[in-house]
Amino acid sequence: MNKIFAIACFCCLHILLQAQSDSISYEWNKKMSYKIGEGEVWSIDGLENFYVSQNSLINKYDSVGVLKFSQSIKSLGRMTQIVPVNTMKLVHFSEEQQTLCYFDNTLSSMSDCIELSDKGIVNAVLVSASNQPNKIWVLDNLNSKLVLLALDNQSQPQEILNLRGVLDIEKISQIVEKNSRLFLLDQEKGAYVFDLYGSLIEFIPKKSIQQLDANEQTLFTLEDNSLHIRSLQTGESFSVKLPLKGVYEFVYRNRCFFFRTDAHVHKFELQFSE
Repeated sequence: MNKIFAIACFCCLHILLQAQSDSISYEWNKKMSYKIGEGEVWSIDGLENFYVSQNSLINKYDSVGVLKFSQSIKSLGRMTQIVPVNTMKLVHFSEEQQTLCYFDNTLSSMSDCIELSDKGIVNAVLVSASNQPNKIWVLDNLNSKLVLLALDNQSQPQEILNLRGVLDIEKISQIVEKNSRLFLLDQEKGAYVFDLYGSLIEFIPKKSIQQLDANEQTLFTLEDNSLHIRSLQTGESFSVKLPLKGVYEFVYRNRCFFFRTDAHVHKFELQFSE
């Protein structure tokens, strides 16, 4: 059923991408909102559970906004990112401590934290989930390399080396892996698209991209208070205006967009009409 739906969605997007953006009729339908404070870290998993750091805690809310679990993270250092590896495992990344710590779906600690220095990583600044089971991407800024770590230590790390020298990337602000593609965002230059062997597939030169996300067939970028929608197959694109102002982060999950403003994360569904 999911595959059939994905194909139908792609066909719909393909038709829309061939049309002029000003002739596309669409509507944003708001589903719900979560409160979030300044400086707090958040994420959404594949079941649309909402995770947020609040007062030295991780809180987990379900898809209808009910608080399900809460866990103290005071001893783990300041949280930089919360990364759902899958629906059963959550990673707490602290740039300050240079550690990865794991929680299960009830926010219970799963094991001792991994010291990234033990993995040959000197200065981790970003991490990102991988579609490959039990693996996570880590950006080592000092060594200008991406490392795909195996969380179960069953395989050797995979590395993409010398990003700064080969691609002239100034500063990577985001890493996203979707459907055998790896996206790197440099907000000063644009988006880089790699295959999972580290070969560059495409460079999208744009200085206006604030954030990006993707599904199997489509790249979504946040730019100038608009959402840009681009086919990864044809390169055709169009844009729609955001449903609210002040959005500076977003996540795409299961046909829905989660937009962060100063005080909330808002869940919307984007619907197109003929």
